[in-house]
Amino acid sequence: MVKIMTVTANSAIDLLLEVESLVPGETLSALRAKEFACGKGINVAKAIESLGHAVLCLGFAGERSIDAFHVLQTERFKTDLTEVSGKTRTNITLHDSASGRETHIRTAGFSVTQDDCRRLCETVKSYAEPGDIVIISGSLPPGAPDDFYRNLIEICRERGMTTFLDASGPGLTLGIEAKPDAIKPNQQELEALLGKSLPDERSIAEASRELVSQGIQRVYVSRGEHGCIAACENMTISAYLNTAPEKIVSRVGCGDALVAGLAVAARQGLDAEAALRLGVACGTANLFSLEPGRFESARVNDINSRIVVEDILTLNSAVRPLKARK
Repeated sequence: MVKIMTVTANSAIDLLLEVESLVPGETLSALRAKEFACGKGINVAKAIESLGHAVLCLGFAGERSIDAFHVLQTERFKTDLTEVSGKTRTNITLHDSASGRETHIRTAGFSVTQDDCRRLCETVKSYAEPGDIVIISGSLPPGAPDDFYRNLIEICRERGMTTFLDASGPGLTLGIEAKPDAIKPNQQELEALLGKSLPDERSIAEASRELVSQGIQRVYVSRGEHGCIAACENMTISAYLNTAPEKIVSRVGCGDALVAGLAVAARQGLDAEAALRLGVACGTANLFSLEPGRFESARVNDINSRIVVEDILTLNSAVRPLKARK
């Protein structure tokens, strides 16, 4: 059976603090404080589990924080993280309940060595099997070479895996040189990658098609409340929710939940439109979850029925599933 794996090179501990009203310079009492073991690939894995699928989490975690990740394990959610010296970074989210706005503070965490990177690559190799799906997510930790994701993707492709890349900066720029099967930048990351402004839907679609022409099967561009654009060989479509969401709990991890939906769709062999619908539904469902990736699958089904899909640049009426590697 096809496995789904995630790789989180820069894991995190997410600390969510909710205040009634964020007033700079004042002493405030938190209405709510929650701490979660996270990181983009970990968030993706939680969302995959929320959809009822098994997932394996690989990546780095600081030796002083590793226990927080061990307790995530369930029957469907397995971890085999590569332990490194130091502490996993903390991401602080300050949620202003009066305005709904969020302020994010990132702290520094562990650094990795060349030997750490080698050990993680060996772990990935030990699990990799033809047809499996791997999602490589997030930023590179200090000490990792800029081409680390490119090397990981090459390892996975050599073993016949279907590869998703959700990264930014050098991780994305060099990672796409290995031709992952699918990438999921947000609009700002795509603009940074291509070095130009993409002011509207059509310009994003055309830029995505440039990357498809370079050998990437699917390019997904997340756009927050505007949904997501998907480009593949024969078509470019957008999907968005036709009604405004209810009261939002947190926006943290919505892009990760979107990637989880896309990966599950690939495992199920869904076509481009169905995959995009599932991805956007998962990303939207995550808005109502305090913990990134932990959402109700029933909510996903309800949201899916309210998603609008539109053609942007249609070259062929055929809508094909993402091709798994042999």
